[in-house]
Amino acid sequence: MTTEVQFQEENEATRAKADLSSAPIRSQLLWSSFFPLALFGLLTTLVIAISIQKITLDLAEQRNSARLELLAAQVEQSMRAGEPVNTASLNSMLNGANAGKESSLFLVGADGHVLTASGPLDSQGSPAAFDFSTLSAASGELVQWQATQDQVLISRQPLPDATGYLVLVEPWQEIIAAAAGYQMLLVALTLLGVLLSLFMLSLAITRIIQPIRLLTERAALAVPGSVFEPIPENGPREIRSLINAFNQMVIRLAKQQITLRQYAHKSLLSQEEERQRLSRELHDGPLQDLVGLHQRIELYQNELAEAPHQAEQRLQEIDQIIDHSIEEVRSISVALRPPILDDLGLPAAIDSLCKGMVNSMTGLDCAFSLVGKQQRLSSEMELAIYRVVQEALSNIRKHVPNASHVKVELAFAKTEVKATIRNDGSSFADQDVQGYVRSGHIGLAGMYERARLFGGSLKIKATENEGTVITLRLPYEI
Repeated sequence: MTTEVQFQEENEATRAKADLSSAPIRSQLLWSSFFPLALFGLLTTLVIAISIQKITLDLAEQRNSARLELLAAQVEQSMRAGEPVNTASLNSMLNGANAGKESSLFLVGADGHVLTASGPLDSQGSPAAFDFSTLSAASGELVQWQATQDQVLISRQPLPDATGYLVLVEPWQEIIAAAAGYQMLLVALTLLGVLLSLFMLSLAITRIIQPIRLLTERAALAVPGSVFEPIPENGPREIRSLINAFNQMVIRLAKQQITLRQYAHKSLLSQEEERQRLSRELHDGPLQDLVGLHQRIELYQNELAEAPHQAEQRLQEIDQIIDHSIEEVRSISVALRPPILDDLGLPAAIDSLCKGMVNSMTGLDCAFSLVGKQQRLSSEMELAIYRVVQEALSNIRKHVPNASHVKVELAFAKTEVKATIRNDGSSFADQDVQGYVRSGHIGLAGMYERARLFGGSLKIKATENEGTVITLRLPYEI
């Protein structure tokens, strides 16, 4: 088992190293841009090389054509003057035309047989056994020299009397050597352009990464209780939008933290108030009854032998005190946790709240209705719905004294339960939870929190003519 876990960890580490997506953003962008730029540089270099070769070839053809015209005129002049056209004279003419050191000039007959050459002839009368009879009539061809297997540029010029033609052979390496420097310069400029593009891209990446790095550092420092300073909104528009969204998010979180602290403080105060209320009720109710009960028992013991009639009256008083104590303890128990909720269910408990409200407020009609088939929910959800309805009715009792009609509806659907509390009294403005906490309405804030705790919602709709409607929706599964 250990070996298998180690093997999985090694595979994950290997994938993490090989996966470029886990690399820094600078490396990702530079690598993703390097390959297209490198391909562009290679293609540009190839195009430059081909273009320079073509331009050089065209210029060499034009130059050699002009040279051959002058050389053909000189050969014709020599032949008319009866001067021999031999190797020496061809070399002299070739040097006078400023031809390259490796260039050769041939006087070829009409049948392609070499008559004279500026260089030595082989046994067949052709330079290096090259057959000029296969040469096309067009001037300027790149062919492969049979002796050295090198490329040469062959240009031809017919003689005026049509007795033959002149052939100028020039090695291609000698021709292209003059343009090699320009070719290397253009390649160097292309490479410099690629490097400059990568450098500018790196600067642009730095301009993007720097705000993100600052955002990461500030995000790590944005802990509860820390002082937050908004990040300057610099960089491209998208980065500025991201920083602005982060600033707004942290500001909202800070406000929520303040609200939570206020809510916790109010909750503690409410707990202390509830404890004080229970202490007062126990002190003023059951405790006083127990003290009176103790006194009645002492009187009963003293009067039992001397005044049996008065002792019997003390027993009746003791019975009344016990009944009163039982009622007070029962009311305190019901306020803490209504037993009817566990015994008879949520509809009966809410109906009991409505009846209790009618008994506590004169001139108020509170009606309860059940819609759909009753479903037993979890005890926590039933208690949450009960507390929301109880708080809503309590708020009506405290803050809406002019209400005359209250309707409470509990509706069971297939996937949710909905509780609606309506009253025709004066309305109040709807707020969010933070607003209720700031204004001290901890009960309303608690209603919202109970709804959110179970993934539900609570909406308060207040109008001048229809009063206030509180709607609680909680999802459930059967």
